[in-house]
Amino acid sequence: MPHVSLTGLGGAQQTAIAAAFRDAGWTVSGTSRTAQGAHRANLETGEGLDAVFAGADVVVFTIPQDYRPGSTLRMANAIATAARNTPRVVLNAASRIVPSDLGVFANMRAVRDALSSLPLVTLEPTVYMDNLLAPWSLPAILSGTLAFPTPPEVAVSWMSHRTLAQAVVAAATAPFLGQSIRIGGPAAITGAQMAARLSSHLGQPVAYAPIPLPDFAAGLNAGFGAPAGDRIAELYAHLAAHPDMMADGAEGLAKLGVVGESFDSFVARQKWTVDA
Repeated sequence: MPHVSLTGLGGAQQTAIAAAFRDAGWTVSGTSRTAQGAHRANLETGEGLDAVFAGADVVVFTIPQDYRPGSTLRMANAIATAARNTPRVVLNAASRIVPSDLGVFANMRAVRDALSSLPLVTLEPTVYMDNLLAPWSLPAILSGTLAFPTPPEVAVSWMSHRTLAQAVVAAATAPFLGQSIRIGGPAAITGAQMAARLSSHLGQPVAYAPIPLPDFAAGLNAGFGAPAGDRIAELYAHLAAHPDMMADGAEGLAKLGVVGESFDSFVARQKWTVDA
């Protein structure tokens, strides 16, 4: 059986990726501070990574939501060293990589460049539908408000973690070494369209409310510590100024042989309840 090693097995994206690899007949291992049976390793110093990656046919690195200055670049450098003999590395950039001087994009480019000496495939996803189920989103939706930091007219090819996972599994063997592939859902939809579809499914009104970026940044800084909110707000400011930035992705999925899950299909398979 082929073997894949994932960084951060306890994360939401990585959990979906691990499940997809297992369904495809791979053995799965990786690093985590919380996931049962995972290896403990220091991603920034590289301590323990040689053992984690030993024997892996593929290493998958998902850039974490870690905005401490230089942290993810230190991780990329450590992974580049530890995975030097791995036949393939898949980088999940966790967003689009664009030629902007903004810090959030400069960091993603630096991470990709640090791994460029490896047999690398990079995936550039859009925004995840699964975020709608997060504790800061779901209660508001059930109360009638879909809040997100994009203008109402901006269309995004939202994608699910399930689709991301299928794309990562495909990238593990597809003949695209050295390439960066933009992936997303099957169609771009606006916030207002999303709210309308949620209204129809839930049988109650849901209105779209764009979050002002200063409020969005302040909320994330309060919850996760600065500069997390500032960096993520940079991404959405760029999206507002370049509304086509996340409007594609189906072509990239097709290149990988993956059919993306639609927004309606994703909505239909969720419980849409807040568990006690």
